[in-house]
Amino acid sequence: MVFGTGHAPVVVSDVTKRYGRLEALAGISFTIEPGQIVALLGPNGSGKTTTFKCILGVTGFDGSIEIAGRPVKTQGKDARRLVGYLPQTPAFDPGDTPIGVLQFLADLKGADRRRVDLLLERVNLTDERLMKVGEISGGMRQRLALAAALLSDPPVLLLDEPTASLDTETRKQFRKLLAEVRQEGKTILLSTHFIEGLQGLADRFIVLEQGRMVLDMAADELEKKKGNRVVVDLNGTAPSAFLSALRDIGVGPERIAVGEANLEDLLASALDFPGGSEETPR
Repeated sequence: MVFGTGHAPVVVSDVTKRYGRLEALAGISFTIEPGQIVALLGPNGSGKTTTFKCILGVTGFDGSIEIAGRPVKTQGKDARRLVGYLPQTPAFDPGDTPIGVLQFLADLKGADRRRVDLLLERVNLTDERLMKVGEISGGMRQRLALAAALLSDPPVLLLDEPTASLDTETRKQFRKLLAEVRQEGKTILLSTHFIEGLQGLADRFIVLEQGRMVLDMAADELEKKKGNRVVVDLNGTAPSAFLSALRDIGVGPERIAVGEANLEDLLASALDFPGGSEETPR
């Protein structure tokens, strides 16, 4: 599936979302270009999942969102047809099989059943296709969820914390799979609070903090800025965990000094890095 001429895959314009007095999103705006992997980063409760809900049109919001030129507010069904969604915790019947899950979802979505075997091979689940979902590993279940998101061959993928429950090695394997999917022309918005391993995968980083965008920067621009000196409030985070996170995005700890601030490196300073804990983000 391809985009119409002149339309970006995702355009978010001045989107605000309130839950009573709580302002979950405060006028955020960004555009994602075809074939990009954009990492949506932020601490728990920063508005990442709320952003996804707005893009999917499953909650009301102020402002506008378009998927390949289709306004989410007025053409929600058409817009959602262009999006494959992978939630943080996919809900599969543990007694079902991977092939059964995908065949059922293909019928439900009106997708071609012939894609099921191709996708099982694509996500390396051919040998496990007849196993019970409850008996396969968490990484396999996430790969099955990615296959489900790809069933209708959507041009846009929304992945909400897809590696939050996985160990480090399985996260690496999943991100390698995402890089391969991107090579097929997919546009990916990836929500995460893990910043390790994103260098070389994400083309761009957007950071949310308390519902506000505090950074929107291309990966190559961030790389150019990495020599700048910054001051960071660790907010209780173990220094070793924080410095490890910085190394993973190519920012050398030897270049960090207290007392000199630089706004460009908010990718690190805006994140309340959990230091090993995996709380569920809102």
